[in-house]
Order: sequence, then structure tokens, then C-alpha cells
Amino acid sequence: MMRKTWAVLWLALLAATLQHAGADSAAAQSYPSGQIKILVGFPPGGTTDIIARDVGQELEKVWRQTVIVENRAGANGALAAAQLAKLPPDGQTLMMIVSGHITNPLVSPSAGYDAIKDFTAISLLASSPLLIFAHPGFAANDIKGAIALAKEKPNTIGYATPGVGSIQQLSMELLAYLSGAKFLHVPYRGGAPALNDTIAGHVPISVLSVFQVLPLIQSGKLKPLAVTALKRSDVLPNVQTVAEAGVANYEASLLFGLIGPAGMPAAVTAKINAEVTRIINEPAMQKKLAGQGVLPIASTPDGFTAVMKSEQEKWAAVIKAANIKE
Repeated sequence: MMRKTWAVLWLALLAATLQHAGADSAAAQSYPSGQIKILVGFPPGGTTDIIARDVGQELEKVWRQTVIVENRAGANGALAAAQLAKLPPDGQTLMMIVSGHITNPLVSPSAGYDAIKDFTAISLLASSPLLIFAHPGFAANDIKGAIALAKEKPNTIGYATPGVGSIQQLSMELLAYLSGAKFLHVPYRGGAPALNDTIAGHVPISVLSVFQVLPLIQSGKLKPLAVTALKRSDVLPNVQTVAEAGVANYEASLLFGLIGPAGMPAAVTAKINAEVTRIINEPAMQKKLAGQGVLPIASTPDGFTAVMKSEQEKWAAVIKAANIKE
């Protein structure tokens, strides 16, 4: 009797598994079933927006469905993420995210989402080193000199960022934690005003993506101090990394990735992943992104989840040490 009961239960489980697999496969075959929307939690024109539009244009060609990019700026991307978390997991609405998606809930409990549990990771797409730079009149000409000045006069040398808890602030707090230097955080509402005040000399230092400041570095309106990644930037090969300047174990990069609402069918996730991986690995796309100071990186959904968990752990320690709160 016991064997018969177990056999019935096993057959029921097998039937349910096959039914789920069949439904999953059918969902993938019919996907996409209409217009696809890619949310961007920042204003148009930034690196996140550009990558989203480049990927969207290529998906349109393959799937012959309209792909629109919708900018829902606010709260360092948290506003768009909180909205995405509430949408149906059908893959019709996705979101291009950056590192701030991971760190927002760590800084502000009011972010409205869990960076990993509330979403389906689809693929890591790219990374970009940040650039620590300064007004031409700043006394130091490299990050080693800036650190020395900040140690000599703690909490007097200001650095501008797009906001509290941004990856830009965290990268400077990581520098402070590892070097012992104390800089003064000057938060702004976005990268543009932070950049403008650094150009004007109101704040001596700032940190943004290489892409955002490259033309200003090349024209001499700003001077580079250091690259935050482990390797030098191909578009600024003469600028040393923070680690090269003597700050051991230092690394900070801006990550870009694609996510959807939690609970997306695995086959649909795999289908989207396969296409965006192909797009990112296209030589023309790689050349285009590299020209903007962005390193193309495609990944599996599981690989992307692992990266997010690692970043979450790393930045949580920095946030706690620096007592960063919104």
C-alpha cells in the first residue's frame, strides 16, 4: 500500500513538472506578444539610457516588435525599480539598471524593493570605470596628491556626486576607508549639476563615469586624478588606477544590467538572455561601447545574480563603515 501511495505521488509530481515545463516553453515560443518597454530610471542622454536604446533597437530587428525606452527618473533609479517590481512577470516590461539599483535599498529603507528577490536577473551587459577628476586649479595632479591633502586637512576637500548613496559616493568612501583620507561629500540631484559645479570650481573634486567627462578631460577643462577600476581605461590610457597609486585592494566600477519582474518564466528569461548576449557580443556593438569607455560584459542570469550578491555584500560593508543614510 505504501509503495502504491508513493508511486501515485511521484506520478502526480512528474505530471505537474511536465505541465509547468510545457507552459514555460509555450510562453517562450509566443514571446514577445506585443510592444516591449525598457525602463530607465534616469533622464535621457546618459550611459544607461544610451545602452538601453542601442539594445532596444537591435531587439526590434530580431523580434519585429516595437521596443520603446521609457525614462522614469527619480531617487537614483529606485522609482522605476519599485514600479517594475509590481508589474506582471511576462517580460513585456524590462529595466536597464546600474549599480545604484543594488545599493539603494541598503541606504534607504524607503526604496520600496529588494534588489534581488523582487526581480528576475536577465543579464549583466557592461561595466564602466569611474573617473575621479578635479578642477584644473586643484592643488593635486593625481589621486596620491589628493589623498595627501585630504589627510592634511580632513573633511575640507569636497567631492561632488549625483546623490547620497550613489555608487560615486560609495567609491569615494571606499577610498577613504582604505587610504585613511577624509574627504567631504557634496551631494547633488544628478550627475549634470555635480559636473557643472566642478567645472566652475565650486567643488574641487568629482567622480563620474569616464563617458560623462571624457570630452572635458580631452579639452583640458577638467583634469583626471585616477580611474577606479582595476585596469586603466582604453580611452584614458595614461591615467593611473587608484590601486596603482598605492591604495591596495581598491576597485569600483559602474555596472549595467537588464532585469524584469520577479517570477518570469525561465524559458522567457533564457530567450531574452540569448538575444541580448548576442547583441552585446557583436563586434560593432563592442566597438561602439568601447568608444564610450564602457566594457561590454554578457552573462547568464545566474551569473548576473551572483555579481549582484557580491556587490551587495561589498557595498553594505562600506555603507555601514561610513554610516551612509538617506
